[in-house]
Amino acid sequence: MASLFPRFDRITLVYKTLGGTDFLAAALVPKSLSTEEKKSCPVLVHFHGGGLVNGSILEPAYLCQWPLELAESKDAIIVSPEYRLMPEANGADILEDIKDFWTWVHTTLPIAISGLRPNLTLDLDRIAAVGESAGGYLAMQSGFLFPEAKVRVIMAQYCAMYPDVRRYTPHATDLLEKENALVDTYLKQIKPGTMRLSTPFPTMIDFVISLLKTGRKEEVMGNDARLRLDYCLRTTKEIPPMWIAQGTEDHIMPKEATDEMVEKIKKIRHEVPLLYSVQPGDHGFDKDYKLCDPWLAEAMVFVGKYWP
Repeated sequence: MASLFPRFDRITLVYKTLGGTDFLAAALVPKSLSTEEKKSCPVLVHFHGGGLVNGSILEPAYLCQWPLELAESKDAIIVSPEYRLMPEANGADILEDIKDFWTWVHTTLPIAISGLRPNLTLDLDRIAAVGESAGGYLAMQSGFLFPEAKVRVIMAQYCAMYPDVRRYTPHATDLLEKENALVDTYLKQIKPGTMRLSTPFPTMIDFVISLLKTGRKEEVMGNDARLRLDYCLRTTKEIPPMWIAQGTEDHIMPKEATDEMVEKIKKIRHEVPLLYSVQPGDHGFDKDYKLCDPWLAEAMVFVGKYWP
């Protein structure tokens, strides 16, 4: 993973400011792109994982190797935004950040990139969205909720964290005293107005696991209808093609939950092109895979029909 980062130039930009706090987006430009030759580049937007609770932009703990290879192979520029994290924020706050990010992508980002690399232009008609876990959820939500994003294809891994996916959301229980106490203690110490945009893995992982075990994820996410799969499937006019990947031994996002999500998508929106790849492994199983691995090569044939 780390060996690939030197093959990119990193540019840090501000995509919005809220309450005096800058929200950052990182862009990775392949060094294989000449500084002289004029080039129109597709865009690969990456959302980081972390259960919407932790994580940071382009963090090696979450960013897989293959999207970096994919960007290089397609002369694409990767862009990855910060967003507010729970429980200081709720799901509606995060959706607001993602909406603002997409507005910025289509208005300000091309100017910022060409100002730094005058030979490069962004082709905003060739955008793909990718993400792992919570990042995959946000990639899917981008396709569902923000048609102005103009996402051509979604690539989402172990991402079925919708509150109405039954096999992902357990019933709340009072029996897990330790886990409930951990959640309660953290919630009580939050000061009004606090924003948290970046918390590197594995910080707060115990809080994430406790939320899942106790079934209290929806409590901090909130009840905004847009967070739910059924709402998205029944209200979105046009859904981009989707490639979804899942590990069979995933202890955080059970395969059964992703099975349920995929089944719902196919049942309600059967017109949407969808490829579902299942491979052995736990959460993050695909972290070190490369594009040449057969199952990924098959997925890239599907993706290649729509992007770049």
